[in-house]
Amino acid sequence: MKINKKLNVFEYFKLLRKYLKKQKGSIILLCIIMIVTILLELVNPQIMGEFIDGAKEGKGAEGLLMFAILFIIFAFCKQILAIASTYMAQNIGWISTNNLRIDLMEHCLGLDMSFHKGQKTGELIERIDGDITALFNFFSKFIIKILGNIILIMGILIVMFIKSPLIGFVTFILVLCAFKVFSMMQKIAVGKWKTIRKKNAELYGIVGEFIASTEDIKSSGAVNYVLHSFHNFINKFFPFTRDGEMMYMKMWGTSIVIFTFVNISILGLGGWLFVKGDISIGTLYVLFHYSNLIARPIENIRREFQDLQKAGASIKRIDELLAVKSKLDDGIEVLKNKDKISLTLKDVYFGYDEGENVLEEINFSLESGKILGVLGRTGSGKTTLARLIVRLYDITGGNIKLNNQEVRDIKLQEIRNKIAYVTQDVQLFQGTIRENITLFDKSIDDEVIYNIIDDIGLRKWLDNLPDGLNTMLSSEGSGLSAGESQLIAFIRVFLKNPSLVILDEASSRLDPATEDMMENALNKLLKNRTCIIIAHRLSTIKRADEILILEKGKILEYGDRMRLLKDKDSRLSELYKYGIEEVLV
Repeated sequence: MKINKKLNVFEYFKLLRKYLKKQKGSIILLCIIMIVTILLELVNPQIMGEFIDGAKEGKGAEGLLMFAILFIIFAFCKQILAIASTYMAQNIGWISTNNLRIDLMEHCLGLDMSFHKGQKTGELIERIDGDITALFNFFSKFIIKILGNIILIMGILIVMFIKSPLIGFVTFILVLCAFKVFSMMQKIAVGKWKTIRKKNAELYGIVGEFIASTEDIKSSGAVNYVLHSFHNFINKFFPFTRDGEMMYMKMWGTSIVIFTFVNISILGLGGWLFVKGDISIGTLYVLFHYSNLIARPIENIRREFQDLQKAGASIKRIDELLAVKSKLDDGIEVLKNKDKISLTLKDVYFGYDEGENVLEEINFSLESGKILGVLGRTGSGKTTLARLIVRLYDITGGNIKLNNQEVRDIKLQEIRNKIAYVTQDVQLFQGTIRENITLFDKSIDDEVIYNIIDDIGLRKWLDNLPDGLNTMLSSEGSGLSAGESQLIAFIRVFLKNPSLVILDEASSRLDPATEDMMENALNKLLKNRTCIIIAHRLSTIKRADEILILEKGKILEYGDRMRLLKDKDSRLSELYKYGIEEVLV
């Protein structure tokens, strides 16, 4: 994938426009608050200047009191508006970043499995959440603060030009120099922060792998090795973070130098003009106050430039992720005769990596309502075959047809709606049993769930749970046995009411008691449905009409189960003779 090295201003505004346009009302109100706040910033010093000149000229207490009251009221209003603008900016930022998270998550879920196979879980989490979190300030206050501070600087310069053209001109030159320096440094810093974001994602990926493999790491005595590897990576990561932070410190140091020159210049020139009698003491105060005030917007802009460095790096990485396209082109056809599915594979070839086939010359037909048992050693291609049928991957050669329709021509949603794929690894989520069964679909009534549970004979199991359907599961379903998790997967399948069911060693982790409950559920599930059973147990395939045995990605044997059993020279007969568990492992 080609990566753009440069990120122009258009890319920033394109992202802002897309995610801020739905909040026009809030943004307009925030802009109004910002403009009023700027006006108060500009007016208050002049009120104080008038107060000082009035006091020097001996004005009465009444006039001075009016200036004092105005100053206090304006200062109070300015603080209230500052709180309101912060609150609104936070809301705008969270809404925008959450919408971007949802879009990025949806995009990743729509990508094919070859993309996810090449990604570490922790790295994807960092890209979806970490990179977007780095954009929070960009969405919430970047434009408001940049524009607001630029307008404030322009207002200060205009007032200073009116009060003293010479001081106004000198200040203008110093401000231009500051912006030029910040712009040059920002271009250098974006590349550094992009590298930091990338390394941070790698760090999350490594941490995610280590945490997921804690049990294996401890049991194999590899804790010291893992810690050593982690320590080495952090040591390599440190220089990149240091370089990024050093850019921040350089910009901070530059701003300090600029502020010093501004204060020295204005104080010196102002004092000289006051001695000459060209300006009053009140005007000198106003000019000096503005010289200090102009430091704040410049400092704010400098900070926003640092956020812009992080935002620029994150936008690049997000843009790269959004540019990744799924290798699976969605079909345009509707699946015909959805209630009954027949399956045909002709000369099917597939390999995860180019030039390395996992499956070769796969040919078989499965009539509607028939059950196919698939056997083979570990690594023979059984699971790959299942993934191709549900189109998690596309074949590299041949044809797969559902009801005589090419699977690549059928809409993906149609395939996923009518095919249920159950593996031995059931994914459970933090939530109730009900939410895990319905996958958080609130439109499904409890009565429908209870009817299914009763129909497949699992009511007793449900009643034994602490709170029935309301029993809470923690992350990854801890608290349930592997068998109970598998039962939830089966209830999901019934709720889906598919026409084709693929069971990929779905009962391999069941205890005998749970397997008895599963047998009854299977009898109900497979009735009048087409089914493919991938198994390591003879008991699981006893209901199969046909048997397919794979060996190193090729069909070793295929045919009617009863016919193969009667043939003493068949591979299936051999499996029954010696025991499938010993022969296929």
